[in-house]
Amino acid sequence: MSVHDWVIYQLLDSRGFGGIESHVLNLSRWLNENGYRNEVIFLNDHGEHPLKQALTSEGIQWRCLSGYRELSHQLIHSPSLLCTHGYKAGVIGRLLGRWHRVPVVSTYHSGDRGKGRLKMYSWLDEITAFFADRVISVSAEISARLPVCSQQIVNFVARESFPTQRGKAIAFVGRLSAEKDPEAFARITQDLKNQSLNVPCHVYGDGPDKARLQERFPHLTCFGHVDMAQHWHEIGLLCITSKAEGLPLVALEAMVRGIPVASYAIGGLPDLIEHRRNGWLIPAGDETRMSQALQSWAVADATEKAAIAVSAHHHIVRHYSDDTVCPRIVELYKQAIQRHGQLVW
Repeated sequence: MSVHDWVIYQLLDSRGFGGIESHVLNLSRWLNENGYRNEVIFLNDHGEHPLKQALTSEGIQWRCLSGYRELSHQLIHSPSLLCTHGYKAGVIGRLLGRWHRVPVVSTYHSGDRGKGRLKMYSWLDEITAFFADRVISVSAEISARLPVCSQQIVNFVARESFPTQRGKAIAFVGRLSAEKDPEAFARITQDLKNQSLNVPCHVYGDGPDKARLQERFPHLTCFGHVDMAQHWHEIGLLCITSKAEGLPLVALEAMVRGIPVASYAIGGLPDLIEHRRNGWLIPAGDETRMSQALQSWAVADATEKAAIAVSAHHHIVRHYSDDTVCPRIVELYKQAIQRHGQLVW
């Protein structure tokens, strides 16, 4: 019996579409294309969901459960491997996996521990990591805070061909909330407008800060929550101003399309971005230097922009594509199953 004979469940509890959902979609697509029996399980049904639509369009099997009791019943069927994503799915999945003697691989995605109740959940997620048979972290920062040994495996994206045309906008893509700090992006790009640099400034995403951004910063064009596949071609430079990150998939998705990234040096981004070669890496919170980086891109000529775009694209294809990263994840699946003494090599 090989890993191909096992049902691999990707478990998450999700209400929206972000880095975890992109990861699950990209991983599931690769597993399906390479002959693995993969299925995505939503721990609870929160109604219409863009990930459900994407999975259906890709022909990836998925289902919604009604909580941990139904998951417990599902795990009785063997052989199965449970892969958890996010704090709620992680805690419940690891406990049930241990109870039913099902191998579990948990991936830790988030570089932000949050506040209040979210901080408590994050703490619980971390201290129960030892119930997993193998643990994956997407950045060294996440790995360092876990109480168990983890395998650092970077986020990844599907390969994309290099675009023949590039956009002109500087963009923020993500949730419009405090931890992503879209207001910092707004202040920085407002400086560009004040210097009469005629660069479109786009914001893609939704969240509690959206109304305030639109009211206070009229230079921004806010698109709300959209299918980014329809908008990447408008973007020339992605700006990340988050206060904390793991390794954001949005950065990989931009760079594989030849869109360089200007980001604060947080989470796994210093391993991704080579300053002034495939993007710009700025000390965390330094809005002055971030503004200078955006100006540098805005005034660069077409040849300079093309060179950094090509470098960004090639770097992702070489180090962060699904064909490079996913075999390492499958190797951890093998190890988790072997730990239970149930894999024949």
